[in-house]
Amino acid sequence: MNLRVTAGRWAFFLLAALITAGCAARDAHGALFPPVAARGAVSEPGPETDEPAEAGLSTDEPADESLYHTISEYGEPEAIIDNSAPLHCYLLYPKIGIPDIDNVIAEWANNIYKDAKKEMAGLLANDSKIEGEINVQYNAYLVEDRYIGLEEVGFYSHSHLAHPIDFFKTFNIDLEGKKFIANDEILDFSRQAEVLGLLEGRLLELFPDTAGQLGDMDGSWLESIVLNHTGVDILLTRGMYLPSYLGSLKVQLTYEELGGAFILTSGKGSAPDLSEGALSPEDTFDPNRPAVALTFDDGPSRFTPRILDLLEEYGGTATFCVIGNRVKGFSDVVQRAVAQGSEVIGHSWDHKQLTNLSGESIESELVSTYDAILETAGTDLKLYRAPYGAINANVTAVSRKLGFSLVGWSVDTRDWKTRNADAVHKAIMSNKLDGQIILCHDVYESTVKAMERVIPELAAQGYQMMTVSKLLALSGAPLEAGTVYRHR
Repeated sequence: MNLRVTAGRWAFFLLAALITAGCAARDAHGALFPPVAARGAVSEPGPETDEPAEAGLSTDEPADESLYHTISEYGEPEAIIDNSAPLHCYLLYPKIGIPDIDNVIAEWANNIYKDAKKEMAGLLANDSKIEGEINVQYNAYLVEDRYIGLEEVGFYSHSHLAHPIDFFKTFNIDLEGKKFIANDEILDFSRQAEVLGLLEGRLLELFPDTAGQLGDMDGSWLESIVLNHTGVDILLTRGMYLPSYLGSLKVQLTYEELGGAFILTSGKGSAPDLSEGALSPEDTFDPNRPAVALTFDDGPSRFTPRILDLLEEYGGTATFCVIGNRVKGFSDVVQRAVAQGSEVIGHSWDHKQLTNLSGESIESELVSTYDAILETAGTDLKLYRAPYGAINANVTAVSRKLGFSLVGWSVDTRDWKTRNADAVHKAIMSNKLDGQIILCHDVYESTVKAMERVIPELAAQGYQMMTVSKLLALSGAPLEAGTVYRHR
């Protein structure tokens, strides 16, 4: 593609969040950020505990969940995770490695969380049973080894809303210049009419019944654009430009179509190398010695390799409950964990609360993650841990249908809340641990710091650090589909 950079300051635009109903996604040329169906309150709100929530409201959802099938080609995922009532939050954004850029992205993410937290606190004053959820994922495209097109997509919902609020945010980044890229550095806005004509043609191709609604197109239709490998993605907020039933749209104009209207220059840099050497698994467990299963949720992340280092050094293994949409981006880490003798199981595709989903959507969450692990690591364990530990009859029924058993826990470190290595260490080592399953998260540096003490101490005390599967196998009974296992 022919690229040329023009001077200009960076800018970014936040598209308005709208509350509307929607429909299923279109084909690849007009891929939707599909509308998310209304979610209701669960009957037992609260942080992750060893007692699953048993009630939730399942509602109709779009057949296509492409909004959450994320691509992460650059950067290390950061997460804002809050498992405490009344607001469950799972908000991902990338750390690019350029402080000025990372600060802006992190500020945006934290403001989303803080604003929702503030609103929920106000609502809680009048409704002690209110429940809310934020779920935000991202796509990060590495283009020409120099540019990053970043789109943050997700929803915010609570039990007072008829429909959740969908929102998205776009950033384009020049790694070589260490700066954000303004829209007028990507597109020649003196040729705006030409670009809008291309967009109009694509929309009419996808949605012929919108013909009478495209006459007033202006520059606002090009406010949220994202660099991709084959073209520029244009994001249109639900209901702002087209009928709400179409949802929030992502439409791509190829570089070839744009021609001279696309003015960004080509450049070459280097992508990060996350590779690690694979190790041979060892299986030297003795059922007559005390045993414990360390489990780590919400990864893989940049912290996971350090935990694997510790397990290797002290002869232990663990169970990593991974988010499906992060498996591809950390394929080397997943492969290393399995090669070392640890196991990798699912924790859903995108950390949505399963008790709020339809049976079809629960199945998609479980199967998509299972398939990603199978494709990446070659393992086919039919085990998973439900996000927030939230389980109801619908979740259990789907699990039984698919042949999946569920992993709970008996020791909760609450590392997601304390973010304190001493507190995590105490939460583990103050317990009688033989036969226990310990809940941790490998997305916090504080947890890694705690493991630098916990893992050597467990080894010194004679504990065998083993996977959940092997710990449960010591009982001699086969695992049953749809059953939750919290300890040996």
